[in-house]
Amino acid sequence: MNLRQIAICAFFVFSLNACGGKKEEKKEDKKEEKKEASAESGKEKESAEKSDASDSGAEEKKSSSKDKAVVIAKSGLAMREKANKDAKLVDLLPANSIVEVLEKGAEGTIKGKKNNWYKVKHDNKEGFAFGAFLRMGDKIQATSNSTTKTSVDNDTKTDFKGVIQKGLVTAKSGLTLREKPSASAKAVQVIPQNAEIGIIEFTDDVVQIKDVYGNWCKARFGKKEGYIFTGYVNFSTATVSAKSGLKLRVKPNKEAKQLTTIPSGAEVYLVVTPTPEGETNEDVVEDGSGHLWYKVRYGKFEGYAYGEFLEIEAGC
Repeated sequence: MNLRQIAICAFFVFSLNACGGKKEEKKEDKKEEKKEASAESGKEKESAEKSDASDSGAEEKKSSSKDKAVVIAKSGLAMREKANKDAKLVDLLPANSIVEVLEKGAEGTIKGKKNNWYKVKHDNKEGFAFGAFLRMGDKIQATSNSTTKTSVDNDTKTDFKGVIQKGLVTAKSGLTLREKPSASAKAVQVIPQNAEIGIIEFTDDVVQIKDVYGNWCKARFGKKEGYIFTGYVNFSTATVSAKSGLKLRVKPNKEAKQLTTIPSGAEVYLVVTPTPEGETNEDVVEDGSGHLWYKVRYGKFEGYAYGEFLEIEAGC
């Protein structure tokens, strides 16, 4: 074999090795891609199982209906320091929240409704709530119309057909949609804070999770259905009564920057944020002229709305 033939053979062998090497590299690349995809899938699953601070891993206690009451006012109910509608506001009790009834107080009349005041406990705080907007027991029912417009666009593409009520997730780390009505049930998806969901059915499974009373309900988010704990869902809504619409502002005054105009007849969610002991509640603010402003959410917008143009059911 001459030098030229040797060179040609060497080049041929080298080419085969190079092609084989590329094939091996491609195989390795595909293996790495599969590993990365598997890792990402695992992380997503772990996130759905563990990232939910609202109920995951929490002790779930069965609740008795004894000495309990449900807030039935669709806009929520004021809890005050004394049994008087003008007493200092302690906190806002969300619609459909379950409170502990500590004692029965004096009678009163508000908006033509005569009933007793009750000393109640909610979220480790105590105060007085007017009984005309409480239903004794712990059975939760729909408080508002599920067909009412609550946003400009349905960003989640959730099908609200057949739901009995809408609600807004309040848990900061999101709320887990589960296969069964239990905090230990398999997670379907973590629903982010401020996402709107559709309630299909309220069950009678009332429990206590992390000092919060609520029940399990069947719900829909996007195209998925499962069960969620109502203790981390806001059902408090109010209807816009201004014929020309209501301006939503960044601060509770008429000169503040406008975020958007909410159309007449639309429903807004009244933001209900637990107020730490000793701090002032900023969800309802008096502007110095005796007028109340409410912190509300409409779709992706959150700000302050003038109370005169909101239909607040329980004016107490």
